Amino acid sequence: MLNCLKKAYLRCHHKWVRQGSDHPIQHAQRMLAEVGRHEQDGFLLDLGSGFETFFLNDHWKGKRIAVDLVPGPGLDLVADGHQLPLRDGTTFLVLMMETLEHVPAPGRVLQECSRVLRGGGYICLTAPQYSITHNHPADYFRFTQEGLRLLCQAAGLHILDIRATGGPLLVVFHAIERNLPPKTRLIFVAFTHRLFDLLDGWFCGHGNRDGVRDALGWAVLAIKKEATCEGPL
Repeated sequence: MLNCLKKAYLRCHHKWVRQGSDHPIQHAQRMLAEVGRHEQDGFLLDLGSGFETFFLNDHWKGKRIAVDLVPGPGLDLVADGHQLPLRDGTTFLVLMMETLEHVPAPGRVLQECSRVLRGGGYICLTAPQYSITHNHPADYFRFTQEGLRLLCQAAGLHILDIRATGGPLLVVFHAIERNLPPKTRLIFVAFTHRLFDLLDGWFCGHGNRDGVRDALGWAVLAIKKEATCEGPL
């Protein structure tokens, strides 16, 4: 009985946390909605998808292939992002949520994403600037806005939009909660997450206000360059 109650609580807890403005899912959904204004049934490559893909169901109607390096339920393909087993120009959209920090050569992975994208295809990615070390299966890098711009440019990708996924107050919140023991962490998050999220929005614009100099991470929407592609969406 206690285990059932615990599982039920955890399901509600995780669903609640995913609704925060700092959660990568929120930014992925926003970017998918933006791309969906132009095409809703293209081929989506979900690279580094892990096993939680439910959030995509109502945000992309086209064909989707879930790819990860580690085998697990819900995957369509186990593959290394440094060498994707896909032909050139076969993909309309690549999604990478909190994946780039886990690969030894992020520039190479972005080049592979660019290779499999068709001309005018999009990439939506989120990447951390601050996070504890988290091995899935390894953890190599953190990214600044300038670093992500440089990597995208080298891969032939034109950035349409880049914004912070959280400001200094959410950096402080995650610095605390990610270093707490599991049970204490659940309590801390339950009672303080929404407060930090609210205050971070009010005072810091979630990292996107002029004069704010720290960010939790970044959400990037980019397009594969074409000769006729020069402006924003």
